[in-house]
Amino acid sequence: MKEPFLLIFFLAIFQFASAQMEWSLQGNYSRPQGVMGKYIKHAGGLNLQGMYRLPNTPFSVGAEIGINGYGSQKTHQRYQFSDGSSTEVDVNVNNSFSSFMLVGRVNLVQTGGIIPYIQAKGGYFHYWTNLSIPDPQDTDGCKPLENTSLLKDGAFAATLGAGVRWDISTVFKKTIPERFWIDLSADYTKGGSVRYMNVNIPADPDPVNHHHPVTNADGSTPYTARFINTQSQVVHEHHVGNVYQSYIEQITFRLGITLTLQGQ
Repeated sequence: MKEPFLLIFFLAIFQFASAQMEWSLQGNYSRPQGVMGKYIKHAGGLNLQGMYRLPNTPFSVGAEIGINGYGSQKTHQRYQFSDGSSTEVDVNVNNSFSSFMLVGRVNLVQTGGIIPYIQAKGGYFHYWTNLSIPDPQDTDGCKPLENTSLLKDGAFAATLGAGVRWDISTVFKKTIPERFWIDLSADYTKGGSVRYMNVNIPADPDPVNHHHPVTNADGSTPYTARFINTQSQVVHEHHVGNVYQSYIEQITFRLGITLTLQGQ
């Protein structure tokens, strides 16, 4: 597991509290590009960033952690088991990814109400898909036989970007100068190959026989989850989505607020 080690390093960065520290909470909007852009149209989420400003320089180093959702879908489906029993349930599938990144930033100017900057990041992206089925009210219900986590995968990635920060004290005069900033940035991310599920879960045209190809025409792989009838214990398989594989590639826009803490 790579994520825990990156998270430990992420927390260690924040021990440098004797000088200027910056904390940012940002909203993310991502547009995947290339092959990934065919199957994930957009993603949105939150990003927490902590930066340490190197004294008397324009350089800052730190880390960030983000979580994003790129789609969820709820379908109402009837399951037909081989023993003739059937049930109707709601199937919920949620697709998400998280990021753990080390960050280096250079301020192009060091003072003033508007600070443009450039930045580079490197770290790990983790993609996962969860499936959940609420307990049906009828007595002949079904429940997932597999773990609700359908798919997990990840890869390392690198990011280049630029942004601008605006000191809100230039408008709100009672605010302490250089304490609160509005932060707007754009990044381009490129990374390794990952497997992920898409948000579009096609309806099953044949819920009895479940004939699905090994590979779809677009190169994706159908994902079949197993379910069990809670009364008869008969096992049933059902198509819940397609698995795609491509390199990580996306453009991300962020808007947030930054708090600057001056060291003693």
